Amino acid sequence: MSIREYLLNGPLGFGAAPLGNMFRNISDSEAEATVDAAWQQGTRYYDTAPFYGAGLSEIRLGKFLAKHKRDEYLLSTKVGRLILDEIDHEIRNFGEKGDLFKHGRPNRIVYDYTEKGTMKSIEDSFKRLGVDRLDFVWIHDVARDFHGNEWVAQFETARKGAFRALEKLREQGVIKAWGLGSNRVEPCELAVEMTDVRPNALLVAGRYTLLDHTQALERLMPACEAKKIDVVVGGPYSSGILVGGSRFEYAPAPPEILAKVGRIKNICDRYNVSIKAAALHFSLAHPGAAAVIPGASKPARIAEDQAALEETISDDFWHEVRNQQLVSADAPLPVDQRRKQAQAAASVDIPASPDQVWQLIGGFGSLSNWIPNISKNELSDGGRVRHLANPKGDVIVERLEAFDDSGRSYRYSILQAPFPVTGYLSTLRVLPNESGSRVEWWGSFTPKGVSDAEASRLFQGIFEDGLKALVDRFTAKKSGNA
Repeated sequence: MSIREYLLNGPLGFGAAPLGNMFRNISDSEAEATVDAAWQQGTRYYDTAPFYGAGLSEIRLGKFLAKHKRDEYLLSTKVGRLILDEIDHEIRNFGEKGDLFKHGRPNRIVYDYTEKGTMKSIEDSFKRLGVDRLDFVWIHDVARDFHGNEWVAQFETARKGAFRALEKLREQGVIKAWGLGSNRVEPCELAVEMTDVRPNALLVAGRYTLLDHTQALERLMPACEAKKIDVVVGGPYSSGILVGGSRFEYAPAPPEILAKVGRIKNICDRYNVSIKAAALHFSLAHPGAAAVIPGASKPARIAEDQAALEETISDDFWHEVRNQQLVSADAPLPVDQRRKQAQAAASVDIPASPDQVWQLIGGFGSLSNWIPNISKNELSDGGRVRHLANPKGDVIVERLEAFDDSGRSYRYSILQAPFPVTGYLSTLRVLPNESGSRVEWWGSFTPKGVSDAEASRLFQGIFEDGLKALVDRFTAKKSGNA
């Protein structure tokens, strides 16, 4: 089962980082009132972590939830750090996050992504939370923002330790789901491509928000959707800058971010939309997003969140946000859900290295090198527009929308073509696998004058014929070298 199938009362959860005295010292009574307000508003999913105030968030949340039956709510915490029963007298180093929890408990915090450390972390969380089971467990912050250039080594430790420990617990029915909990997309991208042990969910904080989503859209969100890996969106307000705060990425917001927030707020004001509503609705509009967990340390904020989730936003608002290029062109919006696009996809395995395959197909001007029925492939606009022609003389003009050489993928749209569709957006990607490479080609579009099925069959055929030609190219090359 997926995360969304376990949710008890909708997609809005409670992020308990503020209960660990994030940025400020809040009283027990204020923390309790905030959790009580969340419960009264119908929130039934709560997320915390040992890192939040060196266990303070877990202690408080467990105490406040103890008045309710355990079966009435979902609970997640994280592994990767152990909270020791000793005082930390040294200056804490939280990587890029500075003094994030300087008002938390003074206990020493150490990293441990091993299997033994994972089980120890869960046992300690049980004690602090006062519970005997968890629903979801996230491997916390295996990323550059906390580990610098050593993050890949830490990821490998987690892959051999925490990944396997949590997968065993999931297989035994002890937990329902596990994955990474990260402020960065790179480790999440690695995790979803694992072939031995792979997470069945992710908690992505701050990387799929109205303000910051471009990188997650390139590979992570499409991959999660394709592999049916549910994403829980954390930090939907981008550290508070979207809702009147001064921080972005847990630090003072730079001028360009403040300017973008101002532009978004101006549109919100003109359409009488709360910026909280815009933020929540945006994060949940992606098909891969199962839940959203904003943090709060004041009871009033909880009511605002619930009201924002229930707010009605006009299609015109979303059209203007997109037209003003305040969101990525291919970012799914609520208005798109009401006008669902058709899709097509194909893939093939090729007995050649990803670099060999990418060298042939990775250039935006290389289509005629591997698809025989493309008789012309000329570039313009600095290489970002390609003009194609087939033997029939049909002209097709396509624009490069995104290019990721290291990730071996590019995304493009159609500007002109004899196809009965609009809003076409397609991706070509090369991935490593056991046999060498897998090439994936998929696209979405809105049919015009034909049914969804007819449009999908058209592009399904184009993708499959093109990939078959690619396989033939490598097969012929291999035979010629024999």
